[in-house]
Amino acid sequence: MTSTIDVARAPEAAATPVLECRGIGKEFPGVVALSDVSLEIRAGEIHAFLGQNGAGKSTLVKVLTGVYRATRGEILVDGKSVQLRDPRDAEANGIAIVHQDQPLVAQLDVTRNVFLGQELTLGGSVLDLSAMRKQTSDALQQVGASFDADTLVGELSVAQREQAAIAAALVRKPRILILDEPTASLSDSEAELLFGIVRALRDNGVTIIYISHYLDEVLDLVDRVTVLRDGKLVATLPVAETSRAGIVQMMVGRDIEQLYPKEQVTIGEPLLQVRGLAQGHMLRGVDLDVRRGEIFGIAGLMGAGRSELALSLIGALPRSAGTVTIAGKPSNPRTPRSAKKQGFALIPEDRRHEGLVTDMTVRENLTLPELTRYSRAGIVRGGQERAAAKSLVQRLRIQPPHLNQATRNLSGGNQQKIVIGRWLLGDAEVFLFDEPTTGVDVGSKVEIYRQMVELARRGAAVIFISSDFEEIAGMSDRIAVMHKGRINKLFEPGEATAESLLYWASGSADEAKPASATSSSETVADEATSQMPTADAVASPAQVATPPSVWARWGTIGGMVVVLALIAVLAPQFLALNNIFDVLKQGSVLAFIALGLTVVLIAGGFDMSAGAVSQFATNLAAGTLIAGAGSAAALGLGALTGLVAGAVNAALVLIFGMPAFVATLGVMFVAMGATLLYNGGQALTLANQPAFFFIGQGYVGPVPFVLLLLLATTAILHFVLKRTRLGLRMYAVGQNLVAAELRGIGRARYATASFMLGGLVLGLAGVILASYSYGASALATGIDFLISALAAAFLGSTLNKAGELNVVGTLIAALFLASLSNGLILIGISSQALPGIQGLVLILSIALGVIHKRGIGQVLIF
Repeated sequence: MTSTIDVARAPEAAATPVLECRGIGKEFPGVVALSDVSLEIRAGEIHAFLGQNGAGKSTLVKVLTGVYRATRGEILVDGKSVQLRDPRDAEANGIAIVHQDQPLVAQLDVTRNVFLGQELTLGGSVLDLSAMRKQTSDALQQVGASFDADTLVGELSVAQREQAAIAAALVRKPRILILDEPTASLSDSEAELLFGIVRALRDNGVTIIYISHYLDEVLDLVDRVTVLRDGKLVATLPVAETSRAGIVQMMVGRDIEQLYPKEQVTIGEPLLQVRGLAQGHMLRGVDLDVRRGEIFGIAGLMGAGRSELALSLIGALPRSAGTVTIAGKPSNPRTPRSAKKQGFALIPEDRRHEGLVTDMTVRENLTLPELTRYSRAGIVRGGQERAAAKSLVQRLRIQPPHLNQATRNLSGGNQQKIVIGRWLLGDAEVFLFDEPTTGVDVGSKVEIYRQMVELARRGAAVIFISSDFEEIAGMSDRIAVMHKGRINKLFEPGEATAESLLYWASGSADEAKPASATSSSETVADEATSQMPTADAVASPAQVATPPSVWARWGTIGGMVVVLALIAVLAPQFLALNNIFDVLKQGSVLAFIALGLTVVLIAGGFDMSAGAVSQFATNLAAGTLIAGAGSAAALGLGALTGLVAGAVNAALVLIFGMPAFVATLGVMFVAMGATLLYNGGQALTLANQPAFFFIGQGYVGPVPFVLLLLLATTAILHFVLKRTRLGLRMYAVGQNLVAAELRGIGRARYATASFMLGGLVLGLAGVILASYSYGASALATGIDFLISALAAAFLGSTLNKAGELNVVGTLIAALFLASLSNGLILIGISSQALPGIQGLVLILSIALGVIHKRGIGQVLIF
């Protein structure tokens, strides 16, 4: 493969390694992740990091890329010691990474994602989009991408995201490129294209660190391998001096016979039968039988389809094809709740987010799935519930044994015991254990294994999913090995070893026929898939993001037009010129507040105080003018008020760690109280202030001046948010904080900027409101403005292809909402009903925004 990839070339005969680790150690509370790791990476080689899950590969990579700081040790680049404090330090030293899950911002285009954190500017903070787009296009061409630089990332498939992520690394002209599990979600043809790119990069002088579980591709691609086990370096060897069996032995490296409390249990008839099960791109026709009393292991590496199998069985993922029966009865649950009624129990891989309600107590978590057992007429019988929970705590040896302890404060092992224990009191017959011992201490692991044996002894079918081949070989009866969505080997009891499982899971025997996991290990699984589309033709929602539909893009605008047309028919005076000007003036005041709120929302914040801060600024402006100061003083005081409020909100959220909703709610009440103290409960009425009144009530020709001011403010904000480094990073922090942090962009700076910029606009909005209203109201509220501003922000987000919050959409939506309120009053609807209607509009606006974001694979939750 010929390539013209533009990279920084290494010296042809480097006297020193391009990258060296000396005695690297990394510790977390109670965990030694890396211990005295020393290795050398040579210039212009492809060097693999290998090891089982938890071996320390990811931790080492994060140390090398500045995500983690080493507890001890030294890193050298070209023989010089370097300090890698964050990802930007790593990039400055020529180290770039393509992460496994391609953390990109879905609502930004490819160009902005590629240069995020290393933007090209024309001077100051203004983005040089032309140069960025050209370099992005060149990089995409070099990686064989079929999409262009202006494509939204949310519209890309998983493979295309991989290409975009590699392009982002290439434009940084790396000397060292780290690829973390790059083929985990790629088809064979896509993987071959990637290998060609990797070889071309090596030929151009780039050093590649390659991380993969697939030994076949590693042995074919890399020059040397480094094996890690339990956070320690085992060996570094040239590929020519090792073998697949030798690598597996180094990765496993221990005798597992005495580590697992497996007992012989009488195995009965088949309880769960699966035939031809498919789930999009991740499952390609799975057959298996699991019998009563059996612990049935499913081994596989990341991306093999193991978790997708479990989620498809319980209805959490839709099935593309196949049938499932439990005890001879068809099972096709649409939701996990339905699966529970059919006899399934899932112990999920992500216990904190999917298995527990961490703010609840130990007692509440243990009894939650079976709460109806301890209830009568909807009232929980506390005594029975506590007795059941206490029994489980003793049985599982949960420490500390306090029923009212908050679950979030327990260790990982005790949390996992609770996830298991909550299912032990029910009627489940099929237990799905998905990576149950991840992050669990040895003692807790043994207890988990014992509970699996107990479940098997009582006649349940236990499916044990794990990528730890030692434990799955030590605890399972039969074991099915999954690779790229299929079962490619079935081991009968006593046949499997950790080495043989890793051999099959890594695709080392792809030339062999896939074996079915039915009662006969010789049955071929391809029969179930012969009538199915090929893997490349089947795409799940997780694999390909569907572009927004025509309705998602234009439905909101069409709805606005229909509503306004209906109002015009019912109230002909709605289209009168003087009424239109009144609507534009009224809508402009609302739009200013909505703009300030939108700026805060863009960076992932939330500001309940928006309306109250604006009203406080309104009172201050009016009081300033009454005291004899001029319009300039009123504007300056309003701006300062907004900036201070924004700074206070930012401090409460970022320094004190308060939730944005709670913090800004408190500031809202403070602002309301300050308003009442300032005006003494009396309206502040202005007179004889023609220059000041011109801001909110004047005209330039036939056009209200406040509308012109609004358009100018919107244009400035739009430019800042869409064409400057500040705006790009605010969007990144708000839409995908993980992606932003991995590019060296911290939340604090840009969230603070959004609160203060939004506060500035809100303060100025208050001054404009004082001009429009000839003073300030005696009421200390702002809720009406807040509701309308929120509705405008979220309704406006549905007006663009990306479904992102943006000031232009907010402006249009705010003017529409003002028109709607005006029209309803003209039709004869009481003003007392308007707050309720505003609330309905807010709900509809947020619903439309969520639906639109789902259309591009993203949901914004504030």
